Amino acid sequence: MGQLYDLLHLIWKTYHFSPKSVRELRVIGADLGVNVLMPSGVKGTRWLPHVSRALETFLKPGQFTAVKKSMEDATFVAFCHFIADMFSGISKFSLLLQRNEIILPQAVCNLEKLLVTTEAMVARPKPNGKLSEFLADMRLQRRQQQDDRESASESDTTKAVKCFKIFNHDSWPENQEDLVDHGADDLAFLLDHFSTVLRRNGVSTELAKEEFVGLKLLIARMFKDKTYLSLWELMMTREPYCSEYKNILHLVHIMLVLPVSAAVCERGFSAQKRIKSDSRASLHSDTVEDLIRISVEGPSLEDFDARESVARWFSQGQRSRRPNYGSWPSEGHVTAMEDSP
Repeated sequence: MGQLYDLLHLIWKTYHFSPKSVRELRVIGADLGVNVLMPSGVKGTRWLPHVSRALETFLKPGQFTAVKKSMEDATFVAFCHFIADMFSGISKFSLLLQRNEIILPQAVCNLEKLLVTTEAMVARPKPNGKLSEFLADMRLQRRQQQDDRESASESDTTKAVKCFKIFNHDSWPENQEDLVDHGADDLAFLLDHFSTVLRRNGVSTELAKEEFVGLKLLIARMFKDKTYLSLWELMMTREPYCSEYKNILHLVHIMLVLPVSAAVCERGFSAQKRIKSDSRASLHSDTVEDLIRISVEGPSLEDFDARESVARWFSQGQRSRRPNYGSWPSEGHVTAMEDSP
């Protein structure tokens, strides 16, 4: 009880004596689109109403998920709901005692009723009370988590990435009979998952299935010693392989261009920030794109030979080339200009 009392007082004290904290709280509430509830004090002259009011504010939907670690403890939150239910009964009894027409037998009867109700709350929560609602939500959440774990199925995108393992020739079975049927289900899923892209490029799913069988047999017989990248580079660039297996190789194209990470995007953003700065804000979008591609995909400075590019710039440029235009005057030229009348 002391922990709950101190925590409610600390929350009230934080915002009561700090206008800055109040302003930040209101700004956060406005950004989130929720109403801001100001905490009330618990150390007032009327102890029960002050604590009850503070608890009501504390237990508003979404408010008990605050920053304090103790407020994230399910046991502590359940205890808060229990105290709120108990204070609800005590508050009703307190209002009854404030009536002028109350008589002693009526007060004694309601006091006994309050004691019995409070003792019963130890064994079971108050029906339709805050604690019973909290426990019901907890049971529902636990049931949903259990159902999610039991019936957890990977997303189509994740499954498609895993299905691309059928193109890893190192994991193919050695037995030719097993190799014929290897990856048939995964291939069917890939053809269905990328059906829109494949149909747009004129790929026949039936031919792709037939070509996959022939492709596996060909690789197992002639190119088993090839590395992963060299194998698919050979298949997609050399005749007759790129024409004979053109339908199934569309899936290989998709597999090879799948981004493994976003690191190249981050490098592209850094290159754009370097290239299109405040002093070069008028660059055309095509020029910016070319410069970003050179920065990200081009050779390093140590390996780059600029002579060919400079010669092409001078000979094939559509605009006049004035490399010495606007250069700074020499020191002697400046001195002569200053000495001239």
